[in-house]
Amino acid sequence: MRRRFHLMANPKAGRGRQGLVADVAARLTAAGCDVGYSSGATEAACLSEARSIAESKAAGVVIAAGGDGTIRLAAKAVAGTGVALGVIPLGTGNVLAHEAGLPRDADGLARLLLTGQPRRINTATANGELFLLMAGAGFDGRVIAALDHRLKNRIGKLAFFPPVVEAFAAGADHLHVEIDGRLHDATWVVVANASRYGGAFVVAPGTRMTVPGLEVVLFHGHLRHQRVAQLLALGRGRLGAHPATGDGRIERVQGTRVEITSARPVPVQLDGDAFIETPLSIRDGGPDVHLILP
Repeated sequence: MRRRFHLMANPKAGRGRQGLVADVAARLTAAGCDVGYSSGATEAACLSEARSIAESKAAGVVIAAGGDGTIRLAAKAVAGTGVALGVIPLGTGNVLAHEAGLPRDADGLARLLLTGQPRRINTATANGELFLLMAGAGFDGRVIAALDHRLKNRIGKLAFFPPVVEAFAAGADHLHVEIDGRLHDATWVVVANASRYGGAFVVAPGTRMTVPGLEVVLFHGHLRHQRVAQLLALGRGRLGAHPATGDGRIERVQGTRVEITSARPVPVQLDGDAFIETPLSIRDGGPDVHLILP
């Protein structure tokens, strides 16, 4: 049974679920474990501290307590060190928690952290930056770039409504996508390392974090009704039934090397956080990360 943990928490995540972190930590302490806490005042400071702890093996597990963005930062801290990554899901979407089937209660999470087996998961990089779940260029990149995170912390998913409207008003983007040397065009691109997206929605049903390989989802169609139909298909879990031909089609292409360019810079999101703008260079097979899974 593990004895030393380092907790890397996002105090802004969870909308009232911060008590879950204290409950899990209390159970670990009651089991005779040593639980350390991030003392950094910024994300960069917490990342640096967790990286030092992982490299020195001062803890056997770094626990990410927060949403998918916090988990990605914690994964950067442990990448290549052999120290395991644990998760207490507190975010709005919790894509990784849905993907991995993590428990949501303190007892289940503490038991998993104590006895669950670390398993190597597939990672990828975007312009050299590690990600676990997905990279999106175009529509979702615009939504995340415009999102008011303080409002999201207060009202959750309702905060996405204004930036969704704003992204539609901006019109469709024109993206050039090269996948393993083959050229494609799209108005929105999601490069998936996991099946789920935005919570429990399934965007790439054949993709798993535990299996190498990426699935590139190419959205076509410049007309508003085509883009609305694509979002409705995603929300209803019927993306696979959406037409794969025609102007408003959705294509899926397997690949390991993806280059996304555009005539003008287009916003990009990485695991649900604003990242940079195009051009974007994505590679499958990033650094080793071992996630504690049920």
